[in-house]
Amino acid sequence: MHKLFFTMELKPSTSLLWGNLKLVYPNQKEIDYIATSGCAQWQQTEDEWARARGPIPHGFNYSIPTTPYYLPTKGIEGMFFHITPDPVQSLSGEIRSELGIHFDANVPGSAGCIVLKNKSGWEGFCIRMEAIAKSGIKSIPLSVNYN
Repeated sequence: MHKLFFTMELKPSTSLLWGNLKLVYPNQKEIDYIATSGCAQWQQTEDEWARARGPIPHGFNYSIPTTPYYLPTKGIEGMFFHITPDPVQSLSGEIRSELGIHFDANVPGSAGCIVLKNKSGWEGFCIRMEAIAKSGIKSIPLSVNYN
């Protein structure tokens, strides 16, 4: 079974923090991508529920489709793998929605999506996802872990 793992260290920082998106194949082959979630200065544990600024909340059974769709939205301006469930809600009622995986197309960082830093890495990710889709797999589980 294919799997995706997003890991990043959440901590106080004035700079944008980067983590790792790992694609794991059924044969345990791993492909790593430099990725982040959230905006600079909004990447601490308490920021997970800060709409349009904080990182994607952890603790959900996320998945992404193997086939993206195009979004013209500034900051995405390209292919978008929509993360579900959408929306997600905290125990105290905060909601995050419209999260996805995409290329970091504009100002570095994201409004909660997982964004890949390098264009070549993004292109490779899209090619690999297309091959997985052609094999008949419609979605892949995504795990989000902060250390």
